[in-house]
Amino acid sequence: MNAYIFGIVVPLLVLLYRNRSSVKRRGLPADVGGERGLTLRNRHFSSPLSSAWEGVTTLAELFERACREHHARALLGTRVLIAREIDTSPDGRTFEKLHLGDYQWLTYERVFESVTSFASGLASLGHRREERVAIFAETRERWFIALQVFAFLIWTSFP
Repeated sequence: MNAYIFGIVVPLLVLLYRNRSSVKRRGLPADVGGERGLTLRNRHFSSPLSSAWEGVTTLAELFERACREHHARALLGTRVLIAREIDTSPDGRTFEKLHLGDYQWLTYERVFESVTSFASGLASLGHRREERVAIFAETRERWFIALQVFAFLIWTSFP
């Protein structure tokens, strides 16, 4: 009986003690949307960081910089589908087994060329900034490339 009481009381005391301890938060007062707010920051920095890299403020700029600095390195890898088997278990469920080959890698330079070509194609079709478009793609390197295209179109002064 004492073990049950001990097992219930001790965790409750720990939870109560944890909630009472005040966690110090450092914050920087900021106006957000015209309303007073509090912007929290890491205690190791005295002011908010605008970017970890000098001159980089958007994801498109970060991607472009990475492509310039690492143009010969591998970025995206996909595996070739060799065979597809459908296996039926004794309980009637079917499973699809894929036999995949080795990875085929695209370099930063090749991905950047694909992104700029895709963006140029959309721009030549009349796509403008802030205009919506839907692209359906499998979860492959094409999806990542399309994502970078839209970041590129939105944040750069691409014609």
